Amino acid sequence: MNLSRTIIGVSLIALMSCKNASPTFNVNNGLLVENVTVISANKNGIIDKYIGHVLLDNEKILYSGIQKPSVTGTIKNINGEGKFIIPGLIDSHVHLANVAGMTWQNQRDYPELAKSYFNQLPKSYLYYGYTTLIDVNNYAPDIVENIKNHVIRPDIYTCGQQVQVMDDFMMEMEELPLKDRLEYPFLFDKYNENIHIPDSIHLELHSPRAIVSAIVREQQGIGVKIVYEDESSGFPQSWELPSLHLMRDLVAQAHKEGIPVLMHATSYDAQKFGLEAGIDIFAHSMWNWYKNPEQFLDTEFTKEHQDVLKEIATRKNGYQLTFRTIYGEVDLFDNNFNADPALVDIYPEAYLNWLNTEEGNWGKQKIINRAKVIKAINPTLFNFLRAQFESDEAMFRGIQEVFIQRMNTVAKYLADNDANLLFGTDGVAMNMSTNPPGYNGFLEMQHWLNAGVSLEKIFLAATYNNANAFHIGDNYGTIEKGKIANLLLLDQDPLQNIAAYDQINSVIIRGENHPRNTLSASQNH
Repeated sequence: MNLSRTIIGVSLIALMSCKNASPTFNVNNGLLVENVTVISANKNGIIDKYIGHVLLDNEKILYSGIQKPSVTGTIKNINGEGKFIIPGLIDSHVHLANVAGMTWQNQRDYPELAKSYFNQLPKSYLYYGYTTLIDVNNYAPDIVENIKNHVIRPDIYTCGQQVQVMDDFMMEMEELPLKDRLEYPFLFDKYNENIHIPDSIHLELHSPRAIVSAIVREQQGIGVKIVYEDESSGFPQSWELPSLHLMRDLVAQAHKEGIPVLMHATSYDAQKFGLEAGIDIFAHSMWNWYKNPEQFLDTEFTKEHQDVLKEIATRKNGYQLTFRTIYGEVDLFDNNFNADPALVDIYPEAYLNWLNTEEGNWGKQKIINRAKVIKAINPTLFNFLRAQFESDEAMFRGIQEVFIQRMNTVAKYLADNDANLLFGTDGVAMNMSTNPPGYNGFLEMQHWLNAGVSLEKIFLAATYNNANAFHIGDNYGTIEKGKIANLLLLDQDPLQNIAAYDQINSVIIRGENHPRNTLSASQNH
């Protein structure tokens, strides 16, 4: 894919329309954006850019091109002169049921604050242009359905409930008793001799076929997500990893259903395993590089690391960098984060005030308390790390700096090798207040740019690439006839300045135009 080709002034589609007189349309509920700079990938994933017109009607795009269409019927006009219109942005890695800044106990103690958060949530995403969201672990479908009931909201898809292999990392970390594990819709690994299931359990209900079928038919999932977390995370491996044969079976079943498989894979070994298993999308960057505790902080980018990433780029596996997973933790140590003026548009006033209380600042201490966990389960690693730093807080700041350096290296290498980058934020990760809905995406984009990813690649990752990777490209990702009319009208060119994504004039949702200020939390209290 030649990403460097940007056609300024005339697109191929527009050239075709020039052969005829002005096209004529009759509309019922039309919206015509005139004399606007249109920026969109074409069907080949190449960015086209031209001054023209975009016509919408009844939630769909009817036309885009240089020639101004002749329109009859009910129509509204927007003068787009000096402005830029792009496809609505897609965040392909969100956790909508997580509350940014509140634990489950906080939500029970302050139900009105939690309610105000969820009431604003869809508009906060729209405020920063995210018109389509993909929740990769719909563990609380009632919450997601309530969000879908909002009149003004992004389009929302899920990957159903995250798949868990019996006795895997998540089950061990949550310390689930056997009774609860057996009641869970776990995936049975028939290739693993360490797994023993009582005869009373019908194993066919826990096969790849049954699990994938439930995700597609009962949960309306558009993908399958599974976790591969190994000991390079710093935890001595006391859990079961999915076997290679099981993963290949899961991938084969998902592909029969026409959906991709995502893998939480943050380590070198995990991403190498993912390649061997044939998974479609890596759900995080590779920030864990070594299993040896004494190499936990090493940043040497070896040929082995490069070979795995080069293969990922060559095969065009989807790759979600998710910088905000780590940067969100970094920002918890920044006492000024909650003073960011952008947050008044994202969080209701009373909710933001609560985040600034001592009770609302639990996240920082939670990270520092991890030192006790590491000391208890991996004293070798703890002693090594504490020898490098003067305090527990300094230790975690140091770890975060190493992870970010590695993530920057990975992002630049993949971008330089024309990898299939997919834009996702992992928001809200671990209920962090520093993953503010919508704004988190703008921050993620800045991290990409700082790592050396070009503006063109950022644009494609958040539009065309995401839509294609999740098989929703027939409706999203480009400005083309027949696609859903989720669009952004910008005051600046996003191919020239990352700040353009914070200079949104209005957000068009299924053909309805919403001035950006009407989506702000400050206007919706």
